[in-house]
Amino acid sequence: MFWARARGRLNAWGLAALDGYMHWKFAALKRELFRDLPAAAVELGSGSGTNLRYLPRGLRLVAVEPNEQAHPMLRRRAAKYGIELELHAEFAEHLALPSDSMEYVFCSLVLCSVRDPAQVIAEVRRVLKPGGRFVCLEHVEAPAGTRTRRLQHRIRGAWHWAFDGCDVCRSTGELLRAAGFHRADVRPIVMPTWVLPIKHQITAVCVK
Repeated sequence: MFWARARGRLNAWGLAALDGYMHWKFAALKRELFRDLPAAAVELGSGSGTNLRYLPRGLRLVAVEPNEQAHPMLRRRAAKYGIELELHAEFAEHLALPSDSMEYVFCSLVLCSVRDPAQVIAEVRRVLKPGGRFVCLEHVEAPAGTRTRRLQHRIRGAWHWAFDGCDVCRSTGELLRAAGFHRADVRPIVMPTWVLPIKHQITAVCVK
């Protein structure tokens, strides 16, 4: 329990400390991904609120964030950016939302660290209305035979412990394609970054 709370605190602090770097790297991509939002949306793994700057003022955001150490900063940023925040502390595998109730769900760099990504994606499909969208940006396992993939497998256990359950070897694109969406547009990208284990990423727009 002590180590779990300590890691939660450390990760909340780390996300805040990396905010400027992440904004520099991902701002243009996130603005493109998180556009044309309806009046209400769900974000999985809101963390300390680093994505709020890309959202329209007045949006009602259902923020699903189980790390309570991040909640104070998340609330402050919601107030700063004019977001109407509805904060949920449950894990994304079991969302406290009705079926067919939301038009838009999104996340970034989150499906790597949930306990059961297939179950999370199933929950997203459950809460989306027909025609609703799930949009995400995620790092994934590097292609077979690459040095990056070998590095990912070498550090997998230590990385998982240090970064609150993050798994650098997940095939998230395959999970999304197999999840039963009406359409799943998955695009691989390679981010220029010094953090080699997470340079292979995908963007995805999935329609129920």
